[in-house]
Amino acid sequence: MIEQPLPPGGPGARMTGVSGARSRVWRYVGVGLPLLGLLVPVLLVAVRRPAVSQPIEFNHLKHTKDLQLDCQFCHEYVTSGAHSGLPAADKCGICHQVPQGESAEAARVTELLTRGDPLQFNKLFRLADHVFYTHSRHVGIAKLECERCHGGIATTERPPKRPLVTITMDYCISCHRETGQSVDCVTCHR
Repeated sequence: MIEQPLPPGGPGARMTGVSGARSRVWRYVGVGLPLLGLLVPVLLVAVRRPAVSQPIEFNHLKHTKDLQLDCQFCHEYVTSGAHSGLPAADKCGICHQVPQGESAEAARVTELLTRGDPLQFNKLFRLADHVFYTHSRHVGIAKLECERCHGGIATTERPPKRPLVTITMDYCISCHRETGQSVDCVTCHR
């Protein structure tokens, strides 16, 4: 008996050509997409910036709204320096050498200052090392409001653990375009 070859695509036939390639692609897509769906959230959590803690539960709202203090009172280099500056203990001591109000945290600040403990605030907002940015250029000269880059930080009642605004290159370029500023790479990248 003479064996007849199996017709293409019949039982036991090996897929070749375009239809075989398509089948393999769909098999990879069928396995790859669910794995990618599981992997992306894990990677996003892994690369997320670590939480930033502060020495006290500073109430921006109390100081900016209730007491009407300007940002520059505590961040004294906001219009003249590369960095805005973080307040030192002596700045807090202007008011907190004696207890203020009835808040337990305000009493704690007075206690820390009385003992001479340092109030070392930690920087919350950070840009990549290759980005050249100065507050003097953006706040001092361009007169940008703090909220533009820092969001509602002035209305927080306790320090956020992470920045309220995610500053990306697209975010900066969008602002530069809106305000008619240069988008040339060397303007911000050194």
